[in-house]
Amino acid sequence: MYSVNFNGVIDKRLESRSKSLLKSMFAKCSTSIQSISQNRSDQIGNYRLLNNYSLSETILIEEQQSRCGIQAAGKVILNISDSSETNFIMHKKRLKPNSGLGYLDGSGIGFKMHLSIAIDAKSHYIYGVSHLKIWAREGKGQLTKAEKSKLPATERESYKWQEGCLASNKVLSAATTVVQIQDREGDIYEQIEGFWSEKNVFYIIRSRCDRQIEGDERLWGKTSQATPIGTYTLSISGDSHGKGKKRDAVMEVRHCKVKLKRPSHLGAKGEAYSQEVSMIETRELNPPEGVTPLVWRLLTSCCVESLADALQVIEWYCARWHIEEVFRVVKKENLNVEGSELESGYALRKLTIFAIDTAIKLFQLYTAREMVIEGETIESISSSFSKEEFSCLKELNNQLEGKTEKQKNPHKPNSNEWALWVLARLGGWKGYSSQRKAGMTTIIAGLEEFYSIYKGWVLKMDYQRSD
Repeated sequence: MYSVNFNGVIDKRLESRSKSLLKSMFAKCSTSIQSISQNRSDQIGNYRLLNNYSLSETILIEEQQSRCGIQAAGKVILNISDSSETNFIMHKKRLKPNSGLGYLDGSGIGFKMHLSIAIDAKSHYIYGVSHLKIWAREGKGQLTKAEKSKLPATERESYKWQEGCLASNKVLSAATTVVQIQDREGDIYEQIEGFWSEKNVFYIIRSRCDRQIEGDERLWGKTSQATPIGTYTLSISGDSHGKGKKRDAVMEVRHCKVKLKRPSHLGAKGEAYSQEVSMIETRELNPPEGVTPLVWRLLTSCCVESLADALQVIEWYCARWHIEEVFRVVKKENLNVEGSELESGYALRKLTIFAIDTAIKLFQLYTAREMVIEGETIESISSSFSKEEFSCLKELNNQLEGKTEKQKNPHKPNSNEWALWVLARLGGWKGYSSQRKAGMTTIIAGLEEFYSIYKGWVLKMDYQRSD
């Protein structure tokens, strides 16, 4: 959670206003300019900031990338990529035409984005944004699928997967190791072909295509016929809508090494086959009656020689849920960018960039723990609150602690974990170690409550100083 620093790229007034906007969004857990602004003057200033062409999307993204690269230096990084879109169809009549919005996959109007976040391979602490691309489609259905396939790779929308990896690798160049993780959309032959182009960069991509492989066989069939190398148990959470029950699934793991055949539509200019890649299949054994068994097929350039290696790849791939949570918090829940009533598409795009930064700070606060990460604790890296805010938290902590040891804050004073305990109590958590750890929703509720209290606390302290 390094401080925002534009290094003189924009003037001090814009930098100061940007920091103020971020702090307000964090405190209120909202992107509503009207609700996060302290007064009318502050509201006008925030609107002007988002509509100021001097503060470009590129400047905002590069500033976040800079912070991410600094924090990721010397670490083993999982770089998780995914695409999403924001839909402002409910505000269509309010939106200005030709202001950075376009057609979406279904019905609606908005913009597309491709995001990559860097997290610690051990703790899953989010270091920040390693890549972010935002764009709007100018037309709807202008090219057929066949026409798109004939375009050069760099001109296709799918190039975002390779583009994101290349950009992230530069941002994370000081990291010890980078593991690029992508869902099925990243299963693109040109990308797989480039798996070995950079040192200390590895890939894990969920297989989308049952590709041809060396020996005139098919990828999925070859893997399914491989000898199982072991099993593990996977806990499946229940569906809140009642469509699926909580269960422990026994997963069987198979593995083989293959060379993928170059697709015919790419021509014969390159090698006929890719370099050797590892393919891991993990399949549920004996699922409950009426339940489709879980199956994951993962292509990777990571070294896989044993069950332990395969389980490590599977565990790293499962970290994808972090980026899905970031999108959920930004787009709908909590920050709710899609509910914004800004009139300019370009302002909405910049607001989304600020919202992603805010969401990551929330997750940093939530996942920060007093643990040693390669000899360095999270606390020594950064802090979430100012000295004054910690003073207020200390008073609240004294009020929230119970009389028994079980009801006291067990963490090191002024640490992120200590602050999380206070926020969880403010959010409704009862403080007993026997309870399940407070979730993200509880922490956010506590954060909102804290900043409401903090305003009164500041007024009290100012009054006492002037008395």
